Amino acid sequence: MKLELFPNGYIELAGSLHKYHNDGKHNFNQFGRKEAEIALKMLIKVTGLQLPYYKVESVEVGVNLMPPIPSDDIINNALMYKRRPFEAKYCSDEGNYRQATLSEYWVKLYNKRLHYEIQGYDIGHEILRFELKINKMRMLAKYRVFTLEDLLINIEDIAKDMLPKAWEEVMLYDPTMNKQTKEKTLQYANVNFWRGIAKERSYNYHHRKLYRLMEGNTCAIQAQVKDVMLETLDCLV
Repeated sequence: MKLELFPNGYIELAGSLHKYHNDGKHNFNQFGRKEAEIALKMLIKVTGLQLPYYKVESVEVGVNLMPPIPSDDIINNALMYKRRPFEAKYCSDEGNYRQATLSEYWVKLYNKRLHYEIQGYDIGHEILRFELKINKMRMLAKYRVFTLEDLLINIEDIAKDMLPKAWEEVMLYDPTMNKQTKEKTLQYANVNFWRGIAKERSYNYHHRKLYRLMEGNTCAIQAQVKDVMLETLDCLV
């Protein structure tokens, strides 16, 4: 966690409560309400400030999943989100990831197992990270989140409401589709095709067509991941 004190008395806190709970080492384990409460008690002890004094200006809400197929097979086939393309990104903290950028929030997907195994951790199973980085707090207006205390009270509802809905908006070219279906949908596997029609009326037609062709001809990976997500979130609350 980074704490910065400005001359006018304003204090800015940035960083991951998840990592803070793990002594700054990692965030590949599960992090629910119980762990959040422990981390926040640690923060109060260190700073001497109670939670209502911390104004929330941005927040990341995410979930670590054990996917039904390798994480990279999902990440590399996540093409679009609400007509925005997933783009390859890199940062020192998270390594390589895919991100769709909207004005009020970002949607991110990455292989958390790979990132931490490169650092020497023995994970032993796939970890797919799906998260929303919320940059405009009006997205959380209905939850009345203004301070860290508000966030702690509402984080369960926010995660269970926003993450599954966001996942449904991901356009996933299912890598388990059979050969015959794949031959019919080759153009749809190319993100540049979707970029080219993102602002056109035909986008919805082709989107529906892709999902219609995939229905019954894949292992329904997107639906499986959603089920895993819901089960994981239920276990964290």
